[in-house]
Amino acid sequence: MNRIETLSQLTQGINTLLDIGTDHGYVIIDALRHGYIQNAIACDINKMPLDNAKQNIEAANLTDRVTFKLSNGFQHIDGSYDGVLIAGMGMHLVKDILSQKHVAAQKYILQSNNHVDLLRDYLSKHDFKIMDEVAVHDKFHYVILVCEKGKMNLNAKDMFVGPILKNKKEALPYYQHQMAVWVRNHAKAKGEKQAKMAVEIAYLSDILEFLKQL
Repeated sequence: MNRIETLSQLTQGINTLLDIGTDHGYVIIDALRHGYIQNAIACDINKMPLDNAKQNIEAANLTDRVTFKLSNGFQHIDGSYDGVLIAGMGMHLVKDILSQKHVAAQKYILQSNNHVDLLRDYLSKHDFKIMDEVAVHDKFHYVILVCEKGKMNLNAKDMFVGPILKNKKEALPYYQHQMAVWVRNHAKAKGEKQAKMAVEIAYLSDILEFLKQL
């Protein structure tokens, strides 16, 4: 299953999805077609991707169920929503968007292209609780976090490997890939960075051993 299909499936239970950084609108189209959601707000900071999304959604005959907003994150969103999707961008941008003042949703689906450990750290410090984690390989390895407002405490290991993902057998290829990258980069690192990566390699080793026994 590819990244778009996985993100779409995770929208189940949402009535109106706010898709921030909608790009081509593919997740909205798939989620509406499968009945995972009933309505959507397609949002992007740039006009060109928003126009692309509008064209694709029009071609799918779904425009009666989608509102289009040119907006920097939540800043110009005035419609109601119960789910938020922020995917396909860097961790710092995901954090910046979540930090904007907004009406809380029942479900947040988050996928940063890097530093998922730092995103988990941000979530734990800003009243978000991780409810699910999914690893998907679609040319690259991605981790998708499903969250709601709430409290959670993560130790260093869970922040790095994921409090839920670490128990999923299907995440084994993701951790194997991560281990290969960390071992390679550890050999090039120096000082504190190398020491930190050595600890993280130990975390990965523990998880890989556990998952292979499931």
